[in-house]
Amino acid sequence: MIFADLNSLADYAGIAPKAVELMAKRLPELTAAMPNGKEVLIEDKLFILIQRYATHPAEESKVEIHRNFADLQMLVAGNETIGFSPVEELEILTPYDEKGDYALYRADWQKSTSLAMKPGNFAIFLPEEGHIPGCGDGSSVVKAVVKIHKSLLVK
Repeated sequence: MIFADLNSLADYAGIAPKAVELMAKRLPELTAAMPNGKEVLIEDKLFILIQRYATHPAEESKVEIHRNFADLQMLVAGNETIGFSPVEELEILTPYDEKGDYALYRADWQKSTSLAMKPGNFAIFLPEEGHIPGCGDGSSVVKAVVKIHKSLLVK
C-alpha cells in the first residue's frame, strides 16, 4: 500500500511505468464536474472509473481484495477514510469472484490502518492487499479509481 499526494505520483513510476506515465497526464485533469463512468486508457489493462457516492459508517464496511488489478484511488472532491487491512485473519464474506476480480471480508478496524483521504491524495493497493473504501460520515465524494492490470506492474 502507498499513500501519498498527487504531486509525488512520478516518484512511484517504478511500480508501473507505462501506467504512471499515462495517469500523470490524465489525473490532474479530473474534476468534480466529470460524469460517472469508465475511461479506458489501455484495453483490458488500464482504466479510470469516476464514482460519486455518500460515505458510510466504518462499521458497515467490508474489506475488498483484487487479484488481477491494483487500485489507485484518488479523491477528487470531499473527504473519505479508507482502511488498509491484511486479510489473512479475517472472515471471508464473499469468496473470490473471478469475473468481478474481488473477494470481500468482514472488516476488523482493530487490525486496520486508517487513511484520511482528501482531494489530491491517492492510495495504491496492490493485488491481494485488503482495502476498505468509502468510510465516512455520510458526506458526498467524487473519486477516481484507476485500475492497473498486474501485467503492467514491475515484478
